[in-house]
Amino acid sequence: MAAIKFAHVSKVYDKVMAVKDADFEIRDKEFMVLVGPSGCGKSTLLRMIAGLEEINSGELYIGGKLVNDLPPKDRDIAIVFQNYALYPHMTAFENLAFGLKIRGLKKQAIKEKVEEAARILEIEALLDRKPKAMSGGQRQRVAIGRAIVRDPKVFLFDEPLSNLDAKLRGQMRIEIARLHQKLQTTVVYVTHDQVEAMTLGQRIAVMHKGEILQIDTPDNLYTHPNSLFVAGFIGTPPMNFVEGRIVKDQAGLYFQDHSQVLMARISNRPALETYVDRDITMGIRPEHTHAHPAKGAAHYAAFKAEIQFLERLGHESFAFTSLQGNQFIARLLPEEIVEPPTGMTLFIDLEKLHFFNKETGVVIGD
Repeated sequence: MAAIKFAHVSKVYDKVMAVKDADFEIRDKEFMVLVGPSGCGKSTLLRMIAGLEEINSGELYIGGKLVNDLPPKDRDIAIVFQNYALYPHMTAFENLAFGLKIRGLKKQAIKEKVEEAARILEIEALLDRKPKAMSGGQRQRVAIGRAIVRDPKVFLFDEPLSNLDAKLRGQMRIEIARLHQKLQTTVVYVTHDQVEAMTLGQRIAVMHKGEILQIDTPDNLYTHPNSLFVAGFIGTPPMNFVEGRIVKDQAGLYFQDHSQVLMARISNRPALETYVDRDITMGIRPEHTHAHPAKGAAHYAAFKAEIQFLERLGHESFAFTSLQGNQFIARLLPEEIVEPPTGMTLFIDLEKLHFFNKETGVVIGD
């Protein structure tokens, strides 16, 4: 068993709270991603698992064992860093074998473990090469292989793909996902890239300013964000936010933006009754904003928009418009494309609206 449990763990640097009251569990054999902007505390959390950072308060358990005071070498973990951390004067084989030699394994056992790791990662042809003769992707495979040969309970990845180009990052994401399926071990993966988080994680912990704001599956984080920050951080392009008020008449509740360009009817949201005549933030994702009402006009709210820029992706395009002076993005299908600058009517799906408390940023009635 290699479950990891944080019990009210905190870390302070020079009076700055780097991690605040982390209290959650990473399940045995789970692929957990820690995601958030730079400086949010995700790497600090990872380094506490590895034993590279001291815990100021709280308790950390790996496999049911309290490890607060356990040195890194005794935690049965392996870590893959952003900068590969390979020995430049050693071949790939020697880099893979180094940790095993330190542990006193016999030559034949080392050879078998290295060759097995090389086979899994398809780097057999690289074993005689030194790092300077490898591409970035090849070096990263060797770094991952060095972790595999140790056969640890837990794999830790600290932004391992940040130095690779976009195409190679995509390929390596697939390789890492396959590796987890094959090895069936616990993985904790740190990234600031929410695309990496969404494609790799079985569950994702979203962090901000040292706090874990939400832990859930990628789908649930996307469709049911619990806060304004999570809603804006998860998703590419990001969710659109519109400031306005909840108003009520005989027909029911409506959201009206402050510029009175948009009026959206609200149904089945009893929690919004307490927000009548109060400022509120409404969110809608670009893919739920259309040029045509596919389900009939009654399911949508419409407003006039001026396209300022069109981002073409072939199978779809994103129209960058403005509402209340703020950027508002709509996803357009190929048949809906118009050339900017062009005025057009956009339709937002009333069933896909999100509402957030303006003061706290917490979701309302989702």
